[in-house]
Amino acid sequence: MVQTLIDSWPLTPTFVVNRNMTLLASNRMARELSRFFTPGENILRAAFLEPEMRVLYRDWDRFTTRMVPFVRAVLGAEPPDRELVELIGELSIASKRFATLWARHDVKHRSTGPSAFYHPQVGPLDLQYTILHLPDQRQMIVTYHAEPGSPSEESLRLLASLTG
Repeated sequence: MVQTLIDSWPLTPTFVVNRNMTLLASNRMARELSRFFTPGENILRAAFLEPEMRVLYRDWDRFTTRMVPFVRAVLGAEPPDRELVELIGELSIASKRFATLWARHDVKHRSTGPSAFYHPQVGPLDLQYTILHLPDQRQMIVTYHAEPGSPSEESLRLLASLTG
């Protein structure tokens, strides 16, 4: 049902993640925006270990600074499961940036805000993210949308036409 919903948003890159930040579903625009927005990928791991993510997110420092406190907020009162504990351990060893951010113990949940991307075919994209929580499934829908009539909306239309 959620896959049908997100597939109906042709200009809105959208994916669904679980508490561990593993993608469970994504629409075509999300997959065209990045290969890391494919089901099975872990967005947290990719953010800190994949050099491509530093290019994709023009505001990578800001993105990672927001992401770690967000993960802590999502965990809330529930302890992390084994998969997330292992991922935190892996990232703490493999990424100095992650280890530094995780050690701050910041907790912050922002469900909307700006996100600056760079796509090799269409160039810069200034998008807004919105995170919608599915509490029964402990999952989140993450959407990226452009301001109507903006250059970024035109770039998303171009990307859709190049891949459609």
